[in-house]
Amino acid sequence: MKDLLNSILSLIARPAVSLGGAVVIGVALVAYTFVSTSVAPSGATVLVTQGAITQEVDVSGTVKAAQRTDLAFQVPGRVSAIRVQVGDHVTAGETLVSLDGATEAAALAQAQAALEVQEAQLASLKSGTRPEQLSIDVANLQQARAALDDALQNAYVAADDAVHAKADELFTNPRTAGAALAFTAPDATRATAVTNERIALQQVFSAWQSLSASSTDPVATAGVVNGYLVQVNAFLNDLATLLAETPAGGSLTAAELTAYQASVNAARSEITGSLTGALPGLTGALTGYKSAQGALTLAQAGATPDQIAAQQAAVDAAQAAVTSAQVAVDKTVLVAPIAGTITVQNANPGETVTPGAPIVSLIADGKYEAVANVSDNDIAKVKIGQEVEATFDSYPGVSFLAKVTTVDPAATMENGVPSYGVTVTFDTNDPRLSAGMTANLRIITATKDNALLVPTSAIITDGTGSFVYVRTARQYVKTPVETGLSSVSGMTEILNGVTAGQAVLTYGSNATS
Repeated sequence: MKDLLNSILSLIARPAVSLGGAVVIGVALVAYTFVSTSVAPSGATVLVTQGAITQEVDVSGTVKAAQRTDLAFQVPGRVSAIRVQVGDHVTAGETLVSLDGATEAAALAQAQAALEVQEAQLASLKSGTRPEQLSIDVANLQQARAALDDALQNAYVAADDAVHAKADELFTNPRTAGAALAFTAPDATRATAVTNERIALQQVFSAWQSLSASSTDPVATAGVVNGYLVQVNAFLNDLATLLAETPAGGSLTAAELTAYQASVNAARSEITGSLTGALPGLTGALTGYKSAQGALTLAQAGATPDQIAAQQAAVDAAQAAVTSAQVAVDKTVLVAPIAGTITVQNANPGETVTPGAPIVSLIADGKYEAVANVSDNDIAKVKIGQEVEATFDSYPGVSFLAKVTTVDPAATMENGVPSYGVTVTFDTNDPRLSAGMTANLRIITATKDNALLVPTSAIITDGTGSFVYVRTARQYVKTPVETGLSSVSGMTEILNGVTAGQAVLTYGSNATS
């Protein structure tokens, strides 16, 4: 295995070679299957960095005098405006023909509005809860606290009335330790139990009166009061059962028994109402207080890092939607890539154009062009209007600026390999340029200023995707990654999978340790 890895490394270390006019840069895509994924291959380490990356296509081309540039729409559509005619002189970037882009413009406006909503939500999360909202939450909590205090007081009043005003009619000395039933019950054991319950309730009322909802945790106080209510309710139920078992005609007349039973039943209903939380009962008030307290706590805490990260992702997705919608709008407008004179104008108002069919042609203002062949692997990256840097062996250290002006829609075969013709037009008519010169063309296809970067040699690709080996405290961990742009300098953008500062294995010459 070590010999095989060394062979791969020797291939990566080879310099760039030329193939059919196109420069093949020494960037190798290493595909390797390991016998055990728990053991990382041998290699050195490099840190994941953050910085700018430029993706480019490097080819060589031949300089020639500028010729006609044919322009076509990339999408179908109905012609809505024609701005030029044959013989007109145009400048670079000038609009030539427009399609009806109402649908695309509406989609762009909708995407921009959605982005503004997501950005506003992100700003709100980062700034925290507004003072006005905090004031509302505090007021809500105070109102809920007042309602709970009232409910606690109402619960005491209900219990006091049920026991002292109603049930105590059935006892002698009811508020003392010598309390006794005022009638003779047939079940002496139950009578004794009920009497003991009444004596115990006197201690409950004493403790209840000492509770202060304003000086203790109201939630805890509510729990204690609920327990008191349950105890009172149990006493009244037992007393009602005792009365039901007691016949009239003994120590109680039928009228007295009926009156006692009615009084106890009224007391039970009163306590049951407090237990079930009939507004403004204890249960409802307690629920409202907890809800208001939770809302205030959440508002004071603000957003978590995870919430902010999730909202940032939503903003990024909305921004991508805006970019996509803008591209769709741009495709409804045909612009001049260079300054020149219109030689052909075949568009007619109201007609539907065919994608790729030239409808406008122009000749550049006496500038030179360079024509090159781009492989089918790279042609998808090349677009009209992209910046190009051209160098010549005869002018070392000097760069000439140009732009891509045409891309052939169909491939041609060269030595059995398909390629596409690409024409670039120089920005200025530099006297040092002449037909027949060989130009080294660096077509800038994409750039990003703040990307996560690793050496391309650190990325391994197999049948399941791409991954790197990330160094931890004890081992190297095989970590799947999603790649983005790649540069000819041997760096690749990582879209997700690693973070800046992590150490990864590399198999090229970029190692730091």
